Amino acid sequence: MATITDILTQIVSKIFGDLGLPTDLGVVRVSDRPDLCQFQCNGAMAAAKTAKRNPRDIASDIKKALDQNDKFEKIEIAGPGFINIDLSFQAIADIIGSLAKDDRFGIASHGNDKTIILDYGGMNVAKAMHVGHLRSLAIGTCLKNIHRFMGYNALGDIHMGDWGLQMGQIISEFEQRNPDWSYFDENFEGPYPEDPPFSYDELEAIYPQASQACKHDPKRLEIAQKATADLQSGRAGYVALWQHFMTLSIEDIKKNIEPFGVCFDIWKGEASVNHLIPEITADLKAKKVIQQSDGAWIIPVAQDDDKQEIPPLIYLNSRGAQTYGTTDIGTIYDRIKQYPDIVGMIYETDQRQTLHFEQ
Repeated sequence: MATITDILTQIVSKIFGDLGLPTDLGVVRVSDRPDLCQFQCNGAMAAAKTAKRNPRDIASDIKKALDQNDKFEKIEIAGPGFINIDLSFQAIADIIGSLAKDDRFGIASHGNDKTIILDYGGMNVAKAMHVGHLRSLAIGTCLKNIHRFMGYNALGDIHMGDWGLQMGQIISEFEQRNPDWSYFDENFEGPYPEDPPFSYDELEAIYPQASQACKHDPKRLEIAQKATADLQSGRAGYVALWQHFMTLSIEDIKKNIEPFGVCFDIWKGEASVNHLIPEITADLKAKKVIQQSDGAWIIPVAQDDDKQEIPPLIYLNSRGAQTYGTTDIGTIYDRIKQYPDIVGMIYETDQRQTLHFEQ
């Protein structure tokens, strides 16, 4: 269904044509100055060059024609030839009435089924959700619904935090408390237990304890960092334990979000691109995008016009472990590879992640 500006453009363009002027100059748009008028047409200036006439004279001819149409309440000429347009109340009522009969209320579909991924949610595995997640879930779901209405294949990706230091902290904490578990025996050949030897409540409780222990004890932090690197390198027992974390956490997340009518189309986290990191890293090294610094691999991202100091993105830390930046780059790579028709990615986060996205 045509929009109001489409309808007005058809009327004004016909008048341009009747006057022997290019019809494509009769475009009507919403006014830049709503205090002066509702709509405006600026085509008279461009038409003056073609017709070799004064633009105000052309605008005056167009005004005379528009004055004969009862759809318009007021037509005025401003400046060198701007045409200011106000609709009559009856015309507005008629247009709104026709829009009300349209299922889409006159809104065109623009997406052509092209894919847009909306990255929101971002819950951390093994960590309790909090009231702040309601904001992310509400805004993200609204954006997804709007883009679907606009004709896009809009997919919501929860993108869980499931692969960073917090995983190493929890694994190493469990190892210190339960060293006899098969997950920590490097010689164990499996199979590992199908059911986790702990509940989600226990998992949720151990996370802040492990985090605090690492904050106050450098040696304890070093153990967690090593466990993180070992997990990301594929140590079998750690991966099996991590899979328990994922199963329990996803069950809890679904239990919390479903009453709000929230759902995700893609249930992936940072770990989902782990298998792609060697390929991406080799490519970045070959292109000399990443460089070594104090044992770590970094990407210098600062530009000459930065208004503040922008530190380099740490791609791999000195232990070879991945960072949030590593998996975010991998995620972009994965999405483009998986969805060839993707036209955009929308991230819904708060301001505390400003530096990360700037990098």
